Amino acid sequence: MEFRILGPPEIQGPDGLAQPRGDRQHVLLSALLLQADRVVPVDQLIDAIWGDDPPATGPGALYTLVSRLRRVLDAAGAGERLISLPSGYRLHVEPGELDLARFRAHVERGRAADQPATAAQELHAGLKLWRGRVLDGVPGAFAEANATRLHQEHLAAVEDRIGADLAMGTHAELVPELGALIAEHPLREGLRGQLMLALFRAGQQADALLAFQDARRTLIDSLGIEPGQDLQDLHQRILLGDPSLAVRQARQRRNTLPRDITDFTGRESELRRMLDDLSQHETVIVSTIDGMAGAGKTALAVHAAHRLAEHYADGQLFIELHAHTAGQEPTPPGDALDALLGALGVPADRIPNRVEDRAALWRAELADRRVLVVLDNAADAAQVRPLLPGGVGCLTLITSRRRLVDLDDVRTVTLGELPPDEALAMFSRIVGDARPAAEADVAKEIVRLCGYLPLAIRIAGARLRSRPAWSIQHLAQRLRESRPLAAGDRSVAAAFELSYRYLTTEQQRVFRLMGLHAGPDFGAHLAAAVTGIDLDTVEQVLEDLVDVHLLQQNEPGRFRFHDLVRRHARALVSTEDEEPAVARLLDYFLHTAELAARRIHPRGYRMAVHVTWQPPHTPDLDSYDVALSWLETERDNLTAATTFAAEHDRLAHAWQIPHMVWYFSFLRGYTHDWIATHQVALAAARQLGDHAAEAETLHSLGGACWRVGRFDEAIEHWRRAMELFRAAGNRRGEGKALHRFGLINAFRGDLDEAVHHYEQALPLLRETGEQWTEAIVLTHLAGAYALAGKEDKAMETYGHAAAVVDEMGEKWVDSCVRVYFGAFYRQTGRYQEALDQHWRALALKREIGDRGAESELLSDLGDTYLAAGQPDRAISLYEQSLALATDVLDRKQQNVVRRKLADAVADIR
Repeated sequence: MEFRILGPPEIQGPDGLAQPRGDRQHVLLSALLLQADRVVPVDQLIDAIWGDDPPATGPGALYTLVSRLRRVLDAAGAGERLISLPSGYRLHVEPGELDLARFRAHVERGRAADQPATAAQELHAGLKLWRGRVLDGVPGAFAEANATRLHQEHLAAVEDRIGADLAMGTHAELVPELGALIAEHPLREGLRGQLMLALFRAGQQADALLAFQDARRTLIDSLGIEPGQDLQDLHQRILLGDPSLAVRQARQRRNTLPRDITDFTGRESELRRMLDDLSQHETVIVSTIDGMAGAGKTALAVHAAHRLAEHYADGQLFIELHAHTAGQEPTPPGDALDALLGALGVPADRIPNRVEDRAALWRAELADRRVLVVLDNAADAAQVRPLLPGGVGCLTLITSRRRLVDLDDVRTVTLGELPPDEALAMFSRIVGDARPAAEADVAKEIVRLCGYLPLAIRIAGARLRSRPAWSIQHLAQRLRESRPLAAGDRSVAAAFELSYRYLTTEQQRVFRLMGLHAGPDFGAHLAAAVTGIDLDTVEQVLEDLVDVHLLQQNEPGRFRFHDLVRRHARALVSTEDEEPAVARLLDYFLHTAELAARRIHPRGYRMAVHVTWQPPHTPDLDSYDVALSWLETERDNLTAATTFAAEHDRLAHAWQIPHMVWYFSFLRGYTHDWIATHQVALAAARQLGDHAAEAETLHSLGGACWRVGRFDEAIEHWRRAMELFRAAGNRRGEGKALHRFGLINAFRGDLDEAVHHYEQALPLLRETGEQWTEAIVLTHLAGAYALAGKEDKAMETYGHAAAVVDEMGEKWVDSCVRVYFGAFYRQTGRYQEALDQHWRALALKREIGDRGAESELLSDLGDTYLAAGQPDRAISLYEQSLALATDVLDRKQQNVVRRKLADAVADIR
């Protein structure tokens, strides 16, 4: 994440760039970032945003504004960073994420540096973070006061940076800049002195003396004072031509780097970080660039080295260490040292035989030099450790497919795939003609099919560039067909094969078999189940694969493949290995999903599942929260496993996995997943000829369609489920279906028919011990009585529902009863009692994580506050409800709340 206020406020995150919308959001974000990672009290935020004219409902208005800002943060992948606390709000920012904090850190290090070069490097790096006037575009007194204060910080840092540049020998280049700064700030004596010194060192002694006279006149005319003692002393030294004011000239440069890549594109953040971190350091610096095959490690190292070369005047050396070069073994350290010493001009007869002696001579030769060394394609730390310089002021860039974690004091840059916009820019630049721009959508698909991997993009672009007759669409079709990506001596598959070749037999097996997993990521428990390896061993193997960049790890314990690497892994799986691995994989997901499902909804699953391969290790799902968390983590994997099962003719898994996950999808508002997986499940159940499975799937699928407003589909699914339940003599299923038909009639306004179906359902549910659905049916029946004006029967039926809930101790059902009880109290004008029930129900919904119902409850609360004559509170709750309904893709609820919100706003006006 990057949070930026040194210019227009903006947030750059893994999901893209986001900017606040509207003046008040700008002020809110700025106020939070100026006190980043600290709690900012509500009254301070209200004062910053509204000044002397706060709204009557200050905290409520602020809450609404915070909710809208959180949606902006969500667009950049940072929604969870904005934390609500009883006393205020805190925007969590990790070290190095806020440009203001990074600027101050650079300035602090620059001012503390012992050497001018280090100071200049730090101060330049800090000032590069400024994108214009701080808080640019943020209105109001709060922003103006803070911008003025921070502008003074910036100006002081500029003076310090100019001082460091002068100490480094830069003078003539600074004269125009200093002239412009003095015109803007004529009373700053520090700038005046720096201009005099720059002119003197540039051989313009007379102009330096005139600059003093101009400074003196300005100070006398403006303030009636003479220049300070420091300026007067400098004037005297210039008059005397003091030789100590001069600086020595830099040493002559040499450069043996490979040529830079003329069409180098992308890696902007990595390159900026490297340049900021490495340029002009006065200590030995070692930086590693690691990443998967084809990530562009060498290209970045060479490009960065060319950008940094001017800071290393005594040499820039490059050596290929051949860790992953076809047909070659890794270069021994002794051979590499021989080549490096020769590049420095050391005669062959002076180079000793022993590696240790060569390394000592190498360090001695660099002891008083500023040299940049690129060690490309390193195998491991043992290969490069003897090659590291010992001289103060040297920089070593190392590229490797392996993470060199056992090197000390190393700065590390890890390369993954390119961001989509950088990948598209790279492809367009390599092609070099108008075809990518003419078919921009297809070009975007091409770089996606290349996995945003630089090597693959370069090969695809080169193929298109060398074939003017090809269209963008033709190239895309070849990639869709998974044609091999190769051009000349470059091949993506060959690059991956060189990494695979150096794995152990066990590592190769885990790599191959886990390539079968169709989901976005996985944990060690799945890997242990698929491979049959014990948990501790497989965890170490997965970490080893991360170290060599054949797997990625975006969070602890979770592993993922790059798309092209996954494709390569799958291609290596033999037929005899694939069948049992697929069975183990699907059995793991079905078995563990059942454990989690029965933990979060113990009364909801009557159909048992059976697996062939009992997983040897499963997560410890010993509580409701842990089980819910596991389902959340594995959500996309369970969806992928459903499709994977159908594709591999594992039809029982294809319907049973969605059956185990429906309640979780219902709770969390993942209705799209619910529908998509159950459509696969329905096809599988019908292909199996399993009518019981078909009926359960239709019943659940109908509920999902009803939730998103696809009423005709829901009714048809429930009708067919009823037929199947009755044909099988499944009285429990028939009772559930009758409940659904009661809902349909209530929705159509036919309360008598709704009551009839509810009353038919109840004895069937009681007979089969289906208390969970019984309690829900009782609440719906009470609601129908209330709408029909039968208040006594409604109260009596609510009492029956509450008694069933008390017996079960089921929080979700308890919350539903309270929802309907609250609606009844509101209908009868007992608003405080209605609010009490709804607030308690909301607490229960949040406790169990029922996000979809939370939106409905917020809307119900808004209705009650509106009926009680509190429209401002109602509008705030409607806005929260709409935001949540949008988040869980509940279109029906969105439409309902939008109408309520519009009516409430119109009534106020």
